[in-house]
Amino acid sequence: MEHNNINPADPSRGHDDPRVRDGCALRHLLTARDRSVLDRNMAMMRALGAGEPVTRVAKRYGVTRQWIHRLRARHGEQGEPGLLPRSRRPRSVHNRTSGEVRALIAQVRERLLAGGWDCGARSIHGVLAERMGRAPSVSTIHRILQDMGLVEAEPRKRPRSSYVRFEAELPNETWQSDFTHWPLADGTDAQIITWLDDHSRMVLLSRATGSVTGELVARTFLECCAEHGTPASTLTDNGGVYTSRLIVGAKGPGAFERILAEHGVRQKNGRPGHPTTQGKIERWHRTLKQWLHARPRARDLAGLQDQLDEFVHAYNRRRHSSLPGISPIEAYHARDKAGPDPQAAATARSECDINRRLRENRHARRSTARRPTVHDPNLNTDPERSTVTRNGTVNYHCLGKSWQLYIGNQYAGIQVETMVIDGNATVIDTGTGEIIHERPFDTNNHYQRKTTNTTTKRRQHINRHAGHM
Repeated sequence: MEHNNINPADPSRGHDDPRVRDGCALRHLLTARDRSVLDRNMAMMRALGAGEPVTRVAKRYGVTRQWIHRLRARHGEQGEPGLLPRSRRPRSVHNRTSGEVRALIAQVRERLLAGGWDCGARSIHGVLAERMGRAPSVSTIHRILQDMGLVEAEPRKRPRSSYVRFEAELPNETWQSDFTHWPLADGTDAQIITWLDDHSRMVLLSRATGSVTGELVARTFLECCAEHGTPASTLTDNGGVYTSRLIVGAKGPGAFERILAEHGVRQKNGRPGHPTTQGKIERWHRTLKQWLHARPRARDLAGLQDQLDEFVHAYNRRRHSSLPGISPIEAYHARDKAGPDPQAAATARSECDINRRLRENRHARRSTARRPTVHDPNLNTDPERSTVTRNGTVNYHCLGKSWQLYIGNQYAGIQVETMVIDGNATVIDTGTGEIIHERPFDTNNHYQRKTTNTTTKRRQHINRHAGHM
């Protein structure tokens, strides 16, 4: 059989090969295997020249009769050089990418890079598919980019296959939300809050603001609901603007949590320290910042919002690498939308009404429970030393009772001396001798709340009561 590594007598090359030009005299240029093939072919020609039948020669050397006839024809045309082994490499490769397509791939990559878009093989494939109707495979484009030296190696990057992927089955089944930071032209820090549909990757809203608060989260959520319907669930991180469940001392659900409960929307939060749970919104931030980096920084929030609107419009209408050849807006409108369970929503609204009435009743009881203030301007008491509690309260004993005076938690832990002078409760820092708190002393209420008449941190030494110090 012919060997496929050497092509010394390829007719397309003429007779420029020295082995062809000089016949078999240059046997030393051949590999051991090629010399073996040449010796076999010459032996078959000698056997045929001696009158031996073709069938017997083919059987002896393990080749076909058709091959012997072709070899004898080559020997008759070219002589001994016709017996040299030839390459089996095809004259043309039907699936080889043309130079024009390779140049187009490089051109599309450069254009995507300049525009701030992803310029990997998947993105290039999407652009070519839209332009040409048919494009080389993603693996072919990646190989061409590697040949051009346009692929940066990322050996530490975690393989895509190692992630456990999940995707909502229907639009509005789950909305993801998060916010990120972006500087304005003067260096001022702006924040961008985004709502994104988990199923289609469609961006529902992206808003530039100076600061993201719980009220803003709730307001933007309601804006999305008004335009796109109410989702069945939301997925966010554990930031305080989204949930109060990890906030120490939180007094119940936040504004966003109350809105979700009233609409019967299930709230889901990723585990702390696992941002990949919200991977789609995190990836959106990366794409957004890459696009913003390719443009001049906005001078103010209005300019940044214009850039966001432009990008969201383009992003929602481009083919997405995680979708089957369609754009996010096409995927969002391709199927019926999910929504909250009506029965669960009604139950949640009923519970919210009950909780709201309970809060109102507690507030009313607290408002009516406080007794009227009684102030004696002639009251004077002996001083008492104590330490301000971590809640900012001073415990004071006089008139046979225990009193609590709130002076502010900024004084927690310091040593103070408390007394009543001419009806005013006075708290003095024993280390500096300064009056840090002064207020009318209420003899009718055990807890002395901070009032508008309170004076704190007034630099005044008590000379007339120096004997108390």
